Amino acid sequence: MKNQKRHIIKSRNRGSILAITFFLCLLMAVAALWTARTLFDHQRTNLRRRDIARAYYAAEGGITQVLHWGNYPDDYDNLGTGGLFYRDLNTGDFPNLTLSLASTAEYPLSQDKYGIFKSKYNYDVSRVKQITLIAPKSAEDPIPCIFKILAAGTTPSGSERSILAYIQANPLGNFAIKIPAGLISMGTAAMVGNAKINWGESWSKLNFNMINLSQADYLNKTNPGYDPWAKYRTEAKILFPSTWKSGLGKDLYQETTRTNPGATPASGQYENAFEQFIPPGALQWPDLLSKYDEFKNLALSHGRYYSTDAAGNIYKDGVEDPAHKVDFITEFEKADRASAPYDLVFIDTIDSKPPAPDGSNLATITSSGQNTGLKGVFWIGANFTQTGTGTPPILIGAEKPDLTKVNLTGIYLDGVLYSAGIVNLGGNAGVYGAVVVQRGFSSNGTPNIYYNHKLKGGLEVPKGNVGSVFKIALQKNI
Repeated sequence: MKNQKRHIIKSRNRGSILAITFFLCLLMAVAALWTARTLFDHQRTNLRRRDIARAYYAAEGGITQVLHWGNYPDDYDNLGTGGLFYRDLNTGDFPNLTLSLASTAEYPLSQDKYGIFKSKYNYDVSRVKQITLIAPKSAEDPIPCIFKILAAGTTPSGSERSILAYIQANPLGNFAIKIPAGLISMGTAAMVGNAKINWGESWSKLNFNMINLSQADYLNKTNPGYDPWAKYRTEAKILFPSTWKSGLGKDLYQETTRTNPGATPASGQYENAFEQFIPPGALQWPDLLSKYDEFKNLALSHGRYYSTDAAGNIYKDGVEDPAHKVDFITEFEKADRASAPYDLVFIDTIDSKPPAPDGSNLATITSSGQNTGLKGVFWIGANFTQTGTGTPPILIGAEKPDLTKVNLTGIYLDGVLYSAGIVNLGGNAGVYGAVVVQRGFSSNGTPNIYYNHKLKGGLEVPKGNVGSVFKIALQKNI
């Protein structure tokens, strides 16, 4: 009897445990289903938020595209002075843009120019759906502007966002660069080969290695080809090769100690050609190194900013990828130099920071010309080697300090070359203007530098925009 009762109790207990287990399993299934539904809802919400953000960023991309076209108008229509975003650098006006907005309140831009944003797997993430320029309305606009941009972005899922931006123009600015000598080296200077500096002085802070006597006829005042403006000056010492004779009535006299070693009691033929041991402070050295940021910002405003990598490769706009890699010759040489304005080019250091005192962030750029030439001011944050120039076109009407004009052959650069490192001019690299180097100068072959006397008063670089052409004065989400 007792065993029967125990059996009945155990059976009842087993039935209760089974019911409880089933209930718990059902509860867990419901919880799992609820959790899955919650996670799915969260995922849809997050995807929606992500798409909204992507659409917004695409709309911002549309605004950025217009700012870019202001800086690089040919990227929009390649029509030069007839382009929509052309700016008159004399007045600062945008004549074509003003005319287009005068004829209609809204001016939609070409859809084939709209940006598309892709993932790393090359599928569309978002795209610019609309870019419309809107004429200003002084009575309604919250701030003065030259035009407004309505940009819309969209995603493949259909999310859209729009932005209205009020655009103003940045002011124009220009500057004049002043260089007091044809060659200025803050380090040593070595006139190797048949190199000559004509029509002006040459300065070196450290020792100046002089050319051979056979190449110095233009320094001899008794010679018909004498250049009265050519003079080599240094705060250190001029080192003469053995071809120069020293002594009473010779080419030089006490050249290791005298300030003017070519003056009497030397022969006096070179009395105006050399000056050494100049006291620090007597020469007014141009400080282009400290103007790193000034030149960089000005070049950015002209759209002529470039970066370098450690291998000496050059990249347009500082974007270091294969699409922006440029060749020095192709990018900067002018096929029609005579009619081209003076250019302004800034080539940055490896790390896009001011040149290090030890030169550790300077690459080495090597170039060899191909029968064309350069024109402009080149601020190069690198060592620079020119190995040859081919046969550049004749430079017409180069002006001497006495204002007489002559035609020059072999001129590769019409302008100013500054290097934060070491410059080596080789082959027949000719310069009409000036060369300024921070860490040292050397030459080989037959390079000639002809000083442009206008640099004493200041050679004007063409006007350019201070910063971007356009700036966003106010932006609203619509």
